[in-house]
Amino acid sequence: MPCLAWGYLVFVMATWLAVFLGGDRWWPATVFLFSPRWFVSLPLMVMVPLAAWANRRSLMPLFAAAVIIFGPLMGLCLPLPQAKSVPGPVLRVLTCNVQTGDFNAAALSALIRDSGADIVALQECPPEFRIALPREWQSVQDGELVVLARYPLQKSGSLQALHPPHQWPRTCLLQCVITVPWGKVAFNTVHLPSPRYGLQTILDRTTLFSLSRKGLLIEETAHRKRVAREAQRAVAQSPLPVIVAGDFNMPADSTIYRDVWGRYANAFSEKGTGYGRTEFASMRGIKVGVRIDHILAGNGLGIRVCETGPDVGSDHLPLIADIGGHR
Repeated sequence: MPCLAWGYLVFVMATWLAVFLGGDRWWPATVFLFSPRWFVSLPLMVMVPLAAWANRRSLMPLFAAAVIIFGPLMGLCLPLPQAKSVPGPVLRVLTCNVQTGDFNAAALSALIRDSGADIVALQECPPEFRIALPREWQSVQDGELVVLARYPLQKSGSLQALHPPHQWPRTCLLQCVITVPWGKVAFNTVHLPSPRYGLQTILDRTTLFSLSRKGLLIEETAHRKRVAREAQRAVAQSPLPVIVAGDFNMPADSTIYRDVWGRYANAFSEKGTGYGRTEFASMRGIKVGVRIDHILAGNGLGIRVCETGPDVGSDHLPLIADIGGHR
């Protein structure tokens, strides 16, 4: 039993390192990056009772394995205590992918009003997108991306990219300058290409993986990295305080995310509590929840609070953060 328990701990640690170092870099790790990672904990259901009965010393490596699984492997966030709040003004930002218009407009409108949001970023909005807002609010739309704000708002740029399997480019970045009471802010919303089609192609109900079809996932991952770099270069051109919000289609432990967006403060990573899953999808009949929607801050801005919002009818949950002050 002790050898089995320690071997399981080594397996869990190796899985964690493989995801952290290889997710969005090596295709098997990429598959696991977007998979329900709690599957790794299933052996504990048998091993813990067996260890408690046969060899209690084996509980120590099993406990360590459980901490790794339900902690960093699954992306648990626990904010560090803050001695005192940072003085200064705060912007409340809300972002949500509204699933090509398949959402509850009344629920989203009520959330924007009741949450006290100052800026709202929406993705996958239909061309005829409409939502009830206070009269003084302004909006900008480019393709399926929309920015709404209670302050003066001006579009400053956009970027288009292919979103396979669609054959025509779609807007993946919408840039705005918003004049808030304490100055100007460069606000960006993104909807970066998804790995969904490559993942669906490689997964097989009978054999689990179809290795002959891994090429699409590899090509798709390279494309996602190129688009992410192009979007980040466009964002980095502004010297203003910067906020980036939207559907990044990658978790925070993706190597693409860390390489491209790691310089910015991630709202949920710093101030969120829990796993913060924002998108729930079915992949080959398996329900998967992942944290792929993010709110980032940079150029002097820091994070005060971050949490997921209530269901508004989309397959994504809203993400809400208070941003202000200095890091």
